[in-house]
Amino acid sequence: MLPSLEADRAIESISVLRAAKKPAEDRLHSHKYPVLTLPNEITSEIFQHYLPTYPEPPEFFEDPSPTTLTQICRQWRELALATPALWRAMDLRQISSSELAHLWLERSGCLPLSIRGTDAKGLFHTFSASIPHCARWEYLHLALDTSSNLKAIDAAMPLLRTLSLVINRRGRSASSPHRFQDVPLLRSVVLDCHSPTADVVLPWSQLTSLALRCNYSREIPSILRQMSNLVHCTLSMWDRYGNGPDSDLPLLRLETLVFKDDNETDVAVFKHLVTPALVCLELRESFLCFKGFGAAIAPHGGVVESLGAFISKSGCQLRELRITKASVPQEIYRSAFPSISTINCFNTAVPNSQ
Repeated sequence: MLPSLEADRAIESISVLRAAKKPAEDRLHSHKYPVLTLPNEITSEIFQHYLPTYPEPPEFFEDPSPTTLTQICRQWRELALATPALWRAMDLRQISSSELAHLWLERSGCLPLSIRGTDAKGLFHTFSASIPHCARWEYLHLALDTSSNLKAIDAAMPLLRTLSLVINRRGRSASSPHRFQDVPLLRSVVLDCHSPTADVVLPWSQLTSLALRCNYSREIPSILRQMSNLVHCTLSMWDRYGNGPDSDLPLLRLETLVFKDDNETDVAVFKHLVTPALVCLELRESFLCFKGFGAAIAPHGGVVESLGAFISKSGCQLRELRITKASVPQEIYRSAFPSISTINCFNTAVPNSQ
């Protein structure tokens, strides 16, 4: 009898609790959370500000990710899935599933895309999922072990504005350079490779920004001669004893020039540049001390004289000068070039400058 009596009391207690729970649930269901009353357009805008600014890609799974927004509530999930701008930038190096890549591409609708991909660790198939959408590529970053994989890209890219291409040359290279054609909007290129002309053919004349790191520096003069619209240029050459240009290199629209290294090839290119529109220059101080460029026996190794000769030859009006790995006091440069409003000297290289 006792067990039965205890069971009846338990059932009665549960009934009382359920009766008390029902009004509380009704009150919660009737409550309108302020964030859920916002118009969809405003909530969608908030979602986009939660993610990195395009063209930077969000995470696929970790915060910040549009996937997180689909897991908050049904209303947010429906809105996130109906907002293509949340899915338009993707780093396909993060995933090994081409199905997931296809899903994000589908959710991005018809918007221009920012894509990052690689062929390392067998991940080229995830990048390949985006190739049928290459007509929507606006920003493309590729890190490849072999240039031969570029042959998979054989269609027009009418929206492409920025191309970043790293070719490590660990694998077998293509027998002929890959030609990027039908890229009428391409203006900015970052190229890190063994040999620019052996790996790719680019529409050099239409580019306004170039960051080039390569081994075969003898190719640089011929490339620069084609770049009549170049405005921003960063050069880094591994080949320390390549041949420089045999005549002046006029870059009449160049405004920013950065040299990352200080070998003889870099100096040979620098000596022949004519840059009347140049306003910002960064180079290593040793650039200005090479034999044949400045007066090595002059005070401070002739760096002031060498820099003055370059400015005079180009006829430019520099506004910013950055000298890296400097030993000459900053005050010497400021005294010699009072018309340059900003002069900074660093004992080490300047990170992430262009």
